Amino acid sequence: MSRHLLKRTLKYLTLGGLGTGSGYFLYKNDWEVSTIGVVRFGRAAFTALWIVADYKIHLRGIDYESPEYEKVKSEGFENRIHCRSALRLRELCCSNGGGFIKVGQHLGSLEYLLPMEYVETMKVLHNQAPQTPVTELFKVLEEDLGQKVQDMFVQIDPEPLGAASLAQVHKATLKDGTVVAVKIQHPKVKKHSFVDIKTMEIPKIYWDLSSERVLTMEFCEGGKVDNREYMKQHKISVDEVSRDLGKLYSEMIFVHGYVHCDPHPGNVLVNKTADGNTEIVLLDHGIYQSLTDEFRVNYCKLWTSLIKADLEGIKKYSTAMNAGDMYPLFACMLTARSWKAISSGIDKQQYTKSEDDEIKSNAATYLIQISEILNRVPRQLLLILKTNDVLRSIEYALQTRASSTSFINMSRCCIRAVAMDSERKCNTWTGWLQIRLATQWQLFKIDIYEFFLWVQTSSVVRFMSRKNNVIAL
Repeated sequence: MSRHLLKRTLKYLTLGGLGTGSGYFLYKNDWEVSTIGVVRFGRAAFTALWIVADYKIHLRGIDYESPEYEKVKSEGFENRIHCRSALRLRELCCSNGGGFIKVGQHLGSLEYLLPMEYVETMKVLHNQAPQTPVTELFKVLEEDLGQKVQDMFVQIDPEPLGAASLAQVHKATLKDGTVVAVKIQHPKVKKHSFVDIKTMEIPKIYWDLSSERVLTMEFCEGGKVDNREYMKQHKISVDEVSRDLGKLYSEMIFVHGYVHCDPHPGNVLVNKTADGNTEIVLLDHGIYQSLTDEFRVNYCKLWTSLIKADLEGIKKYSTAMNAGDMYPLFACMLTARSWKAISSGIDKQQYTKSEDDEIKSNAATYLIQISEILNRVPRQLLLILKTNDVLRSIEYALQTRASSTSFINMSRCCIRAVAMDSERKCNTWTGWLQIRLATQWQLFKIDIYEFFLWVQTSSVVRFMSRKNNVIAL
């Protein structure tokens, strides 16, 4: 009993983010304990112990396979342990701020993995993190820009459009009537924070009204990327949004090697343009990951192997990522699919409830091995893994789990990226021509396969199938 209870507790605490989620950011940005502060880590340790004790005390003596076990954890509002623990965890994130808010945001994106009590409680941090009074933000504006607020803006809405871990955004109007969004860093954020606002690459930035702690930019309309109701009201195709977001990130990861790594729903908007097209707007360009060519190409070849169910290729390129003999578990972590589905072909196997339950159960069972893999893999992969989790969460919210079409788009990007790398290394025109022809042939085969899938799902084929069934009857 105690062994299973410990696994369950670890599943909702360590996997939930205090370990893995914090590791992404601490490891990525070389933070030291002195930078975070002993008090903040002490508060985190106390909260973790409190939550563990709550689970142990209230689940003591209850068979983990019995209905009562789940009832004690989940039923009733004030008494359910999941809810209490999630609220304590959110309070910790809000108290510690900074990177802890990022961890909380990541928790709120793991709908496919964590209990809904944790997800719903932490999800508010996507755009409702602790706020700084606007009067304190005015001081930051005036200190950095050297002007009075009233000399720069006709008005600034005192209610923020969104509050994040390091800054909050307010709608404002310039002297010429232009409506803008002003992102202002919280006064208590240290100057050596891992987000450097100067590295943001956003169209239409008003540089004369921007500094290291203030960013004034074009105001973008739209709904959150996980808001199905908004898309329905504005006649935006949910499938199109999911497909285009996947294309966007495939291009960034596999082809360009420069990746926006904070795509939680509060940072991704969708809208309809004047010409009727669907537009995806990426906000908050503070966390980007640059990938080396060697890593990027190996990652492309690994995903190509995963899509083809090439087990030898999966083993080879997982080893290149330092996963070693734990490559099956590593493959499951990357795809969020079971090893059985991977072996059969993830583009052919539909995601089922039983597979979902298996993944959640194994997340606890293999927690130690998962932690070991995260310690082994290249640092570049850590934020990519976090990004993958957030994108899967958006798919989950939109009810558009990865389909054959999304894997086709990934395959195209991987083929192009590997070809570009081969061309760079090629020293002869005959070799270059051979690479080009082989690449075009591979892309042509993918086009044929995509056309075949389209024919299978077309209305004409469905009609003929129904007609044949009627005749057979």
